[in-house]
Amino acid sequence: MHLSKKKKKQNEKNFENFPPIGGLMVSKMIVEENRKPRFMYREKGICAEDSGWRIFSGYEPEGYVDDPQNIKIYNPATILKIDSSIEKILLKGVGSAYERVDEHASWQKITDFELEDDYLVTHQLSEKWTININNLFERIAETDGNVLYTTGDKSVRLFISNEPDKSRAEIYQERIQYIKDRDQSVAKTLDTFDFSDEQVLKVGYMINERDKHKTYQVIYGTSIIDDQYLMLALYFDDKNDLDWAIETWKSIKLAE
Repeated sequence: MHLSKKKKKQNEKNFENFPPIGGLMVSKMIVEENRKPRFMYREKGICAEDSGWRIFSGYEPEGYVDDPQNIKIYNPATILKIDSSIEKILLKGVGSAYERVDEHASWQKITDFELEDDYLVTHQLSEKWTININNLFERIAETDGNVLYTTGDKSVRLFISNEPDKSRAEIYQERIQYIKDRDQSVAKTLDTFDFSDEQVLKVGYMINERDKHKTYQVIYGTSIIDDQYLMLALYFDDKNDLDWAIETWKSIKLAE
């Protein structure tokens, strides 16, 4: 009996090491009535300690979630011990929504779920540059001078630089040559891009990268006007977000 309990304890996953995404707002029915989650979505967090996840059993009667006494904040480990099926979902970004028909079914992504903060905004990056970005993205000014926009699973990192001794044509050709000559043993070039127009020269490439949690695609791009250029990296882990990455890059324009 003692050995059996010890083996069971060894087999239990230690969710205390789950990434620190912030607290989860969860229906009391899940914790206090022992029901499994069946519907969950992630909106912009209220504060830094709020992950933005809202998790429900699907059995809540009308008006139930309007009462703040029926929603409590839990750390991810507590809820994962109740239902580990949401482990990977919790790492999805702001704007994600999932549902399942019952507690034994597979989770399905909801593609038409509307959030209050889900709309495009135009941000001024500098005197010369603007970007159109979804309001769900959090903007972070990094210590190295970069600007990061992120939902958690999609990100845009931007950096503006000047080359006063070079023309935009020279900068453009240098970037073209760099893409051709880059070391394929480090990361194979999956695709190349050139979205240049009369105002802005835009060239870049896509590769795969990996961190300790997942593999993701990255588009490294350069947008050039005169002797100034904007470098960006677009990160996404869902191949269906390729269009998002390209359209976000294309939205970077000269400020009017």
